[in-house]
Amino acid sequence: MYLTNKTDRLTDQLDIKSSRNELTLSENQPVSYDQRNLTRMKILLLAPHPFYQNRGTPIAVNLVLKVLSERGDQVDVVTYPEGRDINYENITVYRTPKLSWVRNIRPGFSWKKIVCDFFMLLAVIRLVTKKRYDLVHAGEESVFIGLGLKILCKIPYIYDMDSSLAQQMIEKYPLLQFVSSVFNFFEGLAVKNAKVVVSVCDALAADIQKYKPRKTVVIPDISLLNSNL
Repeated sequence: MYLTNKTDRLTDQLDIKSSRNELTLSENQPVSYDQRNLTRMKILLLAPHPFYQNRGTPIAVNLVLKVLSERGDQVDVVTYPEGRDINYENITVYRTPKLSWVRNIRPGFSWKKIVCDFFMLLAVIRLVTKKRYDLVHAGEESVFIGLGLKILCKIPYIYDMDSSLAQQMIEKYPLLQFVSSVFNFFEGLAVKNAKVVVSVCDALAADIQKYKPRKTVVIPDISLLNSNL
C-alpha cells in the first residue's frame, strides 16, 4: 500500500502546469502525455544523504524509486557518494565525488553535508544543461536547489518534507535564535513555491500552514519490519 500511495497520491493530487512543456496532471484523472507524445515522466530526484542505507529517509527514497521504475518513469537521482548501489530499470544514480576527508555522513546539519551539497549543485547544473525534466523531487535542504531550478528553468518541484529545517537549525544551535526569522523566511519561500509539499506527519503539515503552501499531502512513514526491502 505504501508503495502505491507514495507516488500515486502525488500524481493524483498534483496540478502541474509547466509553461515550458505543457504537461498537466489533474486530480483523480489518469496522466495524459498526448500533447508531448511521451509515455513517461522525466524526473530529477535530489537525495542529500547517503543512499542507499537501511534507515529513515533513504528507505523512503528507495520505495519511491521502486514505484517510479515500475511505472516506467525515467529518474535521475543525485545523491552523496556513500551508500549501497541500487539497480532499478529507468533509474540512473549520480553520486558526488568521494573525498577522503568527508566520511560517515550522519543525519542533520554538518559541514560534511555542506561540502556534499555543493557538489550536488554542480551535478544538477550539469544535468539540467543537458536534459529536460518534467519535475524535481527534492528532500531536505535540496529543496533550495529545486527552488532555484523553478526560478531559472521553470521546472516545478515537490518538497518531500520530513522536518522543519528552520527548527532543526535553532534546536541544534540555540545561539542562532536571533536569526530565526531569516531561517523561517527561506523555509517559507521553499514551501510556498512548491507545487506540493509532502509532509511526513499531520503536526508538520499544520505547522507549515503559516507559509501558505499551495497544497499539502500527508504521507506518514510506515514500519518495514516485515518488509524484504
